Amino acid sequence: MNNITQVERAKAAMANISQSLQLPAHYPEDFDKDLETLSNSLGGKWLWLLRTCGTVLVPLNVGVHPVYINYWLQGSHGQKVVCFVVDTHRGLVTQATFEEAEKLIEQPPKNLHSSMSQEQLVHAVHAVLEHGCERRLWGMFESPTSMETFSSWQEWQSYFRSIDNSVMVDFMAKAVRFARAKQNLHGYAL
Repeated sequence: MNNITQVERAKAAMANISQSLQLPAHYPEDFDKDLETLSNSLGGKWLWLLRTCGTVLVPLNVGVHPVYINYWLQGSHGQKVVCFVVDTHRGLVTQATFEEAEKLIEQPPKNLHSSMSQEQLVHAVHAVLEHGCERRLWGMFESPTSMETFSSWQEWQSYFRSIDNSVMVDFMAKAVRFARAKQNLHGYAL
């Protein structure tokens, strides 16, 4: 099946789940926005929370701030919350426990390792930063729109620290550590 068919299949499953759980009871327009987001996306995996008052849909493995999910899993907000993983490549929606959702939102956007060449490392980090800027993933009200917003990887790390995005702080710290270990980063800004 092609990706459009799989996205439609996932959206249909979400509609069935929403209807059977009778969630969201308030702010149903959130659900409509979720379906529109999936229609306009490139695909992938998403965490989807159905709540008494609305929904939350965030892409996985891109460095989204964990608070978007963890607030609803840990908060004392008085709402019913049910977690799901939406896989638009396979057209599947599966229920997840709060613990599974917390683990998924804490995953780094890419797995960096010390055996990567300097070119592979730079390419991987820049791809994550460019993708995040294009999708405006970081910052609820104001998000960097260009990788050039910060001139070094350390500045990016400081930015993520300032907004308390632990996933991206750890990702950038690992990138900087591996890059420094290479010791011959001719012309690459960390």
